[in-house]
Amino acid sequence: MYRKNKTLPFFDKIVHCIDQFVEKEFSHQDGWIHTDLVVKCQHVLLNIIAIIGFDYDLEKGSSTDGDTLRQAFNDVIKCANRFALMAAIPLWIARLRLALDSKFQRALRILRHYVMRIIHEEQKRQCEEQQLLAKPKTLIASMVAAAENDRLETGSSKASLSPTELFDEVSLSMVAGFETTSAALSWFFFLMSKHPDVQAKIKDELLRHGLTSDAILTPEDLDELVYVECVMKEILRYAPIAAAIVRQATRDDVINDIIVKKGDIFLIATQNMHRDSRYWQIDPMKFFPERFLDEDKYPTPYAYMPFGGGHRTCIGQDLALFEFKIAITRLMQRIIIEDAGNEANNSGGFMQRITCFPKHVAIRVYMDSNAKLPA
Repeated sequence: MYRKNKTLPFFDKIVHCIDQFVEKEFSHQDGWIHTDLVVKCQHVLLNIIAIIGFDYDLEKGSSTDGDTLRQAFNDVIKCANRFALMAAIPLWIARLRLALDSKFQRALRILRHYVMRIIHEEQKRQCEEQQLLAKPKTLIASMVAAAENDRLETGSSKASLSPTELFDEVSLSMVAGFETTSAALSWFFFLMSKHPDVQAKIKDELLRHGLTSDAILTPEDLDELVYVECVMKEILRYAPIAAAIVRQATRDDVINDIIVKKGDIFLIATQNMHRDSRYWQIDPMKFFPERFLDEDKYPTPYAYMPFGGGHRTCIGQDLALFEFKIAITRLMQRIIIEDAGNEANNSGGFMQRITCFPKHVAIRVYMDSNAKLPA
């Protein structure tokens, strides 16, 4: 559902959100030190999700609908974080706690109201037009159209997904897309402040394609940016957004003299795989995007799993990667990132939520036309 042809219609909306972010946070504070980038990254990704999913711009002043939607998203994500940290307790207890959490249930009802309204409006539009020529206005509407296309192609009298199933798919995908991309974007800011040479190479690639600070970014431009793609992959390898992947044994086995019983739960540490020198040609402890150009262009299967693997790969990964590459490119067109040095704590570290965020980030941001990259 989130392949490139489904997310491409929202390209300009995502670019618009990043431009809004730059104007609001950096253009009037040129050279300031920012210590709250993690929160700011979450805000911009929340706005992207609201625009492409619900057609609400949360940055356009205050509206009852917009404020209600923002609060509902925040409440659902906070509860999801708590749920993720309850992995050690029995699942039925965790579910019971969510069922009894009034704030979570209220937020879920609000999101369900908005999602179901858009689903029904799109289904009604399709019935009235009896054709699928008009482009869906939101990501939710796009999913409804895709489900209807599947029904028509198979000749079925029933939709491939019910409204409730669509709601579940949308909710999971949007939370996944929000959480993963906001975490990855936070790491991007931190790592660029520590690696000005990488930042300079990104900007060189942009200039070779004519992408100056005032140039219009297009999907065709994005496809040509090979080094940006490498940086994106290396960020996800070096600072994996998911600390661990959960799997369940399907049969009894013995692994390295350890007895495994069917039904046992495993936590597979993503960073251990991403930094295991047995599976990487270039030192995996080094942040080096060029590895994906040559020696490590095709990593050993399952040595690189930023979104999991197999048939349980994260459903929101295509949307997250699409958003992430647009964000990196547009930000590098317009701003320069520097380490705050001794003026503030920019030591990184890890902060565990559903995903891993950098714990200490303090960077100085300049508009691109006003400063040169540090040597």
